[in-house]
Amino acid sequence: MTLAQSFKKRAEEVGFVGVGVTRPENLKGLPYGKVWTGYFLKSPEEEFSGTKSVVLLAYYVWDRAFNIMVDSARLSSSGVHSALVRERGDSFQLYAEVMRSKAWILVDYLEKAGFESKPSLSIPLKTSAVRCGLGCQGKNTLLIHPKHGPMVRLISVLTKAELDVDEPFGTDLCADCHRCVDACPTGALEPYKLKINRCMTYAAENLSATDVGEDVRKLEKKLVPKPTMCSYIECTFCIDACPIGKSGV
Repeated sequence: MTLAQSFKKRAEEVGFVGVGVTRPENLKGLPYGKVWTGYFLKSPEEEFSGTKSVVLLAYYVWDRAFNIMVDSARLSSSGVHSALVRERGDSFQLYAEVMRSKAWILVDYLEKAGFESKPSLSIPLKTSAVRCGLGCQGKNTLLIHPKHGPMVRLISVLTKAELDVDEPFGTDLCADCHRCVDACPTGALEPYKLKINRCMTYAAENLSATDVGEDVRKLEKKLVPKPTMCSYIECTFCIDACPIGKSGV
């Protein structure tokens, strides 16, 4: 069994439903740098010098609660003064924390084999995952996994190990379907394109962003669940509308 094969077996044992490998040079030309307000994407080499293999890992988000975001900065925006309010960036995203803890197990696995490695959420995950063979980028711009549809979240492991490379995914699983585009309450989607300032998750994430229209703000307040003053559950209208991964479809 090769290191790549044993690594993939371990990743499945940890709980990932998809594992794909590529080289950093195969990710040239992806959108790096500032993507939108306060969000930057790095190349594998920028994130981890000496990277020889880029591993993308897909985790099945089987419950909507995985999409919860807790952010203490929301307290200050609501006018509540509290010692709990900290600087922007003090946040907790459940699925990211779950994946990160699992990815560290795999980093440890590679490092025990003699190869420095690092988990990362900072490279372009969706486009990298396509080039690692995990699925296609759908009309909702999310990764569409052949079995689980858009109900997956992604994390990468960057390693100095030279693992066997997987073929890029070459099929458009969306075909003629437009359900995700039609389902978006704010009209944020065009096929394969997201108008970020009309996305309710972007609006919930960026309370002071001036590029979000008042109509989007109103819908975000109405439709995005907020379990507590400091938390919200990311919008999943386009995910829920996708037929791929639904039982009996």
